[in-house]
Amino acid sequence: MRPKKVMNFNPLLLFQSHKGVRSFLSILLTIAFLNLATGCSYYKVRSEPIQSGQELAEQIKAFNDADKYIVLHKNNATLHLANPIVNEDNMEFSGTISLLSEEHKSDKPIEINKSYRYNRNKTNPMNQVHIFLKPGESLSLGNAVIPINDIQKIGIVNNNGGLSFINAALGTVGVFVLLLVVVALTKSSCPFVYVSNGNEFVFAGELYPGNIIKNAQETDYLPLPALQNNQGQYNIQITNELLEIQHTDLAQLMVVSHPKNTKALADKNGRILIYQDLQSPIHAVQDGKINNLQQGVAKDGVSFMFDTPINTTDSKRNVVFTFNKPANATDAKLLITAKNSLWLDYVFGKFNKKFGSYYNTFQEKQQGTSKAEALKWKQEQNIPLTVSIKSNGIWKEVEKLASVGPLSDRDLGIKLDLSTINTDLIEVKLETGYMFWEVDYIGIDYSGELPYETELLAPAKAVTNTGQDVANLLKSRDGQYLTQEQVGDKVDIIYRTSSTMNASEYSYFLKNRGYYTYVRDYDGIPDFTELQKFRDVNTFTRFSENEYHRVLKAFQSKDENYVVQ
Repeated sequence: MRPKKVMNFNPLLLFQSHKGVRSFLSILLTIAFLNLATGCSYYKVRSEPIQSGQELAEQIKAFNDADKYIVLHKNNATLHLANPIVNEDNMEFSGTISLLSEEHKSDKPIEINKSYRYNRNKTNPMNQVHIFLKPGESLSLGNAVIPINDIQKIGIVNNNGGLSFINAALGTVGVFVLLLVVVALTKSSCPFVYVSNGNEFVFAGELYPGNIIKNAQETDYLPLPALQNNQGQYNIQITNELLEIQHTDLAQLMVVSHPKNTKALADKNGRILIYQDLQSPIHAVQDGKINNLQQGVAKDGVSFMFDTPINTTDSKRNVVFTFNKPANATDAKLLITAKNSLWLDYVFGKFNKKFGSYYNTFQEKQQGTSKAEALKWKQEQNIPLTVSIKSNGIWKEVEKLASVGPLSDRDLGIKLDLSTINTDLIEVKLETGYMFWEVDYIGIDYSGELPYETELLAPAKAVTNTGQDVANLLKSRDGQYLTQEQVGDKVDIIYRTSSTMNASEYSYFLKNRGYYTYVRDYDGIPDFTELQKFRDVNTFTRFSENEYHRVLKAFQSKDENYVVQ
């Protein structure tokens, strides 16, 4: 039975022919991303009908039983009522009145049936109940008794009303559909890969991320954790779903057999690393000032965003992790789960747009750039994720991790040499440009070398959507490319194996190589004087931070209710 693809409706095709719609929604979704990046969400204070007499007493009691945070409003004062007790006989409620805690304070006066923005990293209004009392004698801190009849109105923060900007702006659009719309409008990436898990095709990642110059290609090893062997056959799809022309030179399948309860990864050079006992960091410091170990210790989507609000001269950000180290350990394997941010795609698009009508000429000239020149510019602009370890008080660079794309996390493996580290702790630093990466997890493994076997499979068949078999174009690194020029171009690839490798577990990697060029219709006159500045070290990095704050400031100046509506 032929596996089916998860997504039959492709919203990309709808937007790519409507430039005006793309422009409007790109602004809309950029603001949405800013809310996600800054931890901003929305909530609404919903009016709660006031009951009468005994029912009102039961209503207040129910708030207490549900562990609600009660906020009292009287005479323009806003205070917290803790440990409320309802006296049904006397029709009054009592408790301890105190100042609002920091996480429950609001920048603006709360009103019924209005929406408010809040920062998830700083405040938590979602369990609040707001009780508005009749004007009269002011409330005092400490124990208080309040007649139930003094209640004018009640407002509850609706748990279902904590709207993110995306939900508020786009209503019932599904999350996956929304992601594809974001891609269609803002993403500048590479071919998408889908793999068969035996029942359907599921999204696996992106090929040769960031390789936009023919001379600067790098071989990439994309993990395919969902891929399944179907009677000696593996099925994948490579698709063009963006406004770009994609040239794929190599697509080989690497099959790795390894012991049970271990994990296999290919490092940037294709070397296999086997993990058996990953350990989490014991300490994390962001940019030398912020201690935070909530992120990085689990694959939970709570990521380091490299967006610490500090002033720097180069707009770089870093996180330093501390791990315990066994006394006899001379090497280790680091595992980082990370992806590029959508913000990097957005800001790179803003940079490209500065070329205006000259952009296509510029892109054509860029194809003559040497690999060394292209790599030098990326590194000087801090686009890679730089990994360093501290030895004898000095940071030593281990590796610069190339882009992996923004649509899915990727597990990245790195071998560490610890022979010069004589302490019982090891410090690892991750550093990049402002908001270029998101790191969800980091762990270290000291288990040493473990056995594995590999098999490298060339495509047995590769059929395009026009019915042409192009397997020969993908079997080796030979400069013969499969070119996918149009949105909707697809190739179905079959790999076959007769291997009898003995193993408890298998892992799969798509060894790929290629490059892509953008299809853009920018207009306007380029400012070559400004563009020349991007040749300088850190200019693109600073541009990222400045652009972020420019857009954020413009957004924050808008009225929240207008934005939500």
